[in-house]
Amino acid sequence: MADQVPYHLKGFSIGACSCDWGCPCNFEAPPTKGFCEGGGVWQIDEGHYGGVKLDGLRIGLAAHSPAALHLGNVTLVMLIDERAEPQQRQALEAMIPAVTPFSIFYGLASKFLGFHYVPISMQVQGIRSRASVPGTLELALAPMINPVTGEEEPATLMKPKGFTAQVQELCATAVMWFSRAGLTYDHSGKYGEFCPFEYKSP
Repeated sequence: MADQVPYHLKGFSIGACSCDWGCPCNFEAPPTKGFCEGGGVWQIDEGHYGGVKLDGLRIGLAAHSPAALHLGNVTLVMLIDERAEPQQRQALEAMIPAVTPFSIFYGLASKFLGFHYVPISMQVQGIRSRASVPGTLELALAPMINPVTGEEEPATLMKPKGFTAQVQELCATAVMWFSRAGLTYDHSGKYGEFCPFEYKSP
C-alpha cells in the first residue's frame, strides 16, 4: 500500500441542502424528502497537500443523492478555485479522492461530473456567510427564526464523529441554488450550516 500523502487543511465551510432545519442526516436519520440535494464551499485559510501550499483557495461541491447519502448512487460536481496554479490544481485533484470529507462524497458518486475551475467568492460571517459562483451557485446563510416570537434561534451541534466538522452552527438559507453540468436545484429557505474545520493526516 502506498504511503499516504501528508496534509493539513484549516478554515471555514458553509453548507446547505434540501432538508428541513437541523438536517436529519446529522442524527443518522433519512433525508426529509427521501432524497438529498445540496453541497457546500470550503475556504482553506491555511493548508497543504504534500508539499503544495493551498492557503486562500476554495473548494465547492454540489450533489444529488436519490436516497440517504450513505446508500450511494450520488451525482457529484466538484468546483475548484480558478485562482489555483497548475501545481495546486494537480494537488487538489489528487487530494479530493483521498482526503475526508471530500473522499466520502467522491467515493459515493456513481456519476462524477468532473472538476470545474470557476471563480468562487466567499464572505465568512458566521451564520450570515455567503458564497457565489456566477451563473452556477448562490448560497447565503440566514438565522433560523422562531415562528412564535420572530426572534433568531441560535443552535450549535457538537458532533465529535462528524465527518465534515465537529462543531456546526445550524441555520437556514436565504438562497441556495445550483446549476451546472446538468445538475440543477433550488432549495432556498431550507437547511444551512456554518462550520470551522480542520482536517489533517494521521
